[in-house]
Amino acid sequence: MSDEPRRKAPSQGSIAIQTEKRAVSLVGPHAQPRAIEGRASGSGAICTKRHVELFDDAAQAGNQNEFASKEDDKMHDAKLLSAAREVLSQLRLVLLAGGSSTERAASLETKDVLLPHLQKLCRSVEFVEPNDVEQLLRAVLQCDFVLSVVYGAGGEDGTMQGFLDILRVPYSGPSTLPSAIGMNKDIFVSLLRDWGYPVPRGRLVTALGDPRSWPLELQQSQVLVLKPIGEGSSIGIKMLDGHAAAAEAIARIEPTDRSRWRLEEFIEGASGTVGIFQVGSELIIGDAVLFDLPIGWRFYDDRLKQRSVDEHAIPKILQGPAAERIRDDVLRLYKQLDCKGLVRFDFIYNDGAPVYLEVNTIPGLLPESNAPLSFQSRFSFEDLITLSTAAQIPGQLMISTKVV
Repeated sequence: MSDEPRRKAPSQGSIAIQTEKRAVSLVGPHAQPRAIEGRASGSGAICTKRHVELFDDAAQAGNQNEFASKEDDKMHDAKLLSAAREVLSQLRLVLLAGGSSTERAASLETKDVLLPHLQKLCRSVEFVEPNDVEQLLRAVLQCDFVLSVVYGAGGEDGTMQGFLDILRVPYSGPSTLPSAIGMNKDIFVSLLRDWGYPVPRGRLVTALGDPRSWPLELQQSQVLVLKPIGEGSSIGIKMLDGHAAAAEAIARIEPTDRSRWRLEEFIEGASGTVGIFQVGSELIIGDAVLFDLPIGWRFYDDRLKQRSVDEHAIPKILQGPAAERIRDDVLRLYKQLDCKGLVRFDFIYNDGAPVYLEVNTIPGLLPESNAPLSFQSRFSFEDLITLSTAAQIPGQLMISTKVV
């Protein structure tokens, strides 16, 4: 789901992250924390088709000083990216963008940013609109890989993934079932609750009914949130003060096939996000980023995400035990949901702990979008796109380290 601005974004540059301390990265389950500065963090080994092997000297030599460790990390990332560029140089890629959802404009804006970068890297790149079925079928049957930035219904909900699965064409992001789960906020939250993760309490609504029949937590909540279960970028979310306001809002829901909404308790706290992607059998996770909202804003809505107003949410890196807990949760969730490629988990940071809201299986991919922001301390925007794309090409790029 896109979190991208509707106005034209620069093709280079990034948002500065405010942080009071240096972020911490763990290499391996028992490694000691070490500071991250600039883009350096993590370490590991890579194998390409030429069988170039790079070994994690930093992780093996725990008595090395911090400077040497950072230099090793920088060398590792440079070699990792070099191998990724080699993989992409042989690739015939289809860039899928557009669609017919409410996020069509953001998808096409993403295409405008990604296309020139990918054209420099790949053997060939063809932009295709999913609405042109004849062109779509011809293009995907002649390509090596499909990179999709089609947000919302039809592109992110398992529909396109199922189509490409039938054709046996490799594509970016999770497969059909994880995509469908991620797009449906009610199913996603219900699943996480059953797995024991903290989530907002609520219920699916298509009609109001008697408030006395609502779950107890909703009866006790003075502020409620009504959200469409299949939209991204916080589009359509309504903050409701009291049951009367909730009743009025639900009564106005149009009886269409997309009129399924989730009513849930409002969780006080800072909005947060963290990105993660897979390279071979291992996982690379970004920083957990929190957003300080401008005065007068109650939640991180679509206007702030798309930067369509003058006020801005100020990002900062979360650190300490809470960040480690989120890191551990996201690593497990990525595997439990059977995710693939670059995804982003959103949460509310409440009283020192996360409350998980959703997973974005096709996150926004402009330089100032939240997923690139999560990786900004390690990768430039261009390097993140290069590595996360190459890592999804079946059998081409593998890493042999622990979690980095």
